[in-house]
Amino acid sequence: MKQLTLAAAQITCQDGNISENLARATAMAKQAQEQGVQLILFPEFMPQGYRLTPDLWDAGEPFDGPTTRWLSETARTLGIYVGTSFLEASGGHFFNTFALADTSGKIAGAVCKRNPSMWEAYFFKGKHGAQYIDTDLGRIGVGICFDSHTYEVASAIFESNIDLMLMPHSYCTPTQPTRMTSQEDIDRLNNLPVRVAGMYNEWFGVPVVMCNKSGAWDSPVPNTILGVPKDFRFSGHSIILDFDQTVRGKLGDEEAVLIGTVTLNPESKRRTTPAKYSRYIYPGQPGREIIRLMEWQGSLRYTFNGLRRARAARLA
Repeated sequence: MKQLTLAAAQITCQDGNISENLARATAMAKQAQEQGVQLILFPEFMPQGYRLTPDLWDAGEPFDGPTTRWLSETARTLGIYVGTSFLEASGGHFFNTFALADTSGKIAGAVCKRNPSMWEAYFFKGKHGAQYIDTDLGRIGVGICFDSHTYEVASAIFESNIDLMLMPHSYCTPTQPTRMTSQEDIDRLNNLPVRVAGMYNEWFGVPVVMCNKSGAWDSPVPNTILGVPKDFRFSGHSIILDFDQTVRGKLGDEEAVLIGTVTLNPESKRRTTPAKYSRYIYPGQPGREIIRLMEWQGSLRYTFNGLRRARAARLA
């Protein structure tokens, strides 16, 4: 058995301001390192923010760009593992890529998001590959936000025999009830990433870190089939779960660094077949399948978007 002290950095990001976001993240990483943390997880799209307009492409970068350089420098300087996802420009396309740097500053590995969710399909492409990174700490599974909620990725994690699971999120929800969204709906949505983290924890018997953002989310969207988002907020609720389902730490929606010590216990590991409800790992209303239509429309628009090709080529 091995004990690890882990951190989830529930950060509030500025859209498009990579240098400011990385500077804030550096302070949070130092804070965690001073408290004995060995690995810190930042949310999905921590450097770029989450503005879902073509402006997002202006914040894209090649794999060896500002984010991976920051990951390497921060990990080497502090002597800890550091991970986040960023908008990668490669081969004329954009990808949502999670990279993890080890204590020497080497990029230990990367995992791409397979399934751009909802409006994301207008702005980057999914990419299949291994859902884990092998490190000196053990085999680390990675599920980027919505990917973690899918049967496809849960099944890939099932096959990977992981020792630790990381779930970086950019998960935002409405804050005010409307004619279409009740307070009960909002409460359910706010708890959903925590619920998914608990599923992986129970199914595979390994520690799980789910890290979300904090702060308001205010962005135009390219498709209003589900309405225009208003008064949305990153719901936070980052959580660290030990191998035996013990909660080692949990946040509300505030900006903060969450720290918890877990145990990697090979004898506790399980390989439970994930549940399957259409493409999800949990049941839901039949109407949620309309999201597939939005994603299909988005992927078509993305494919034939000349501006996307030009910006990706310029950045690669």
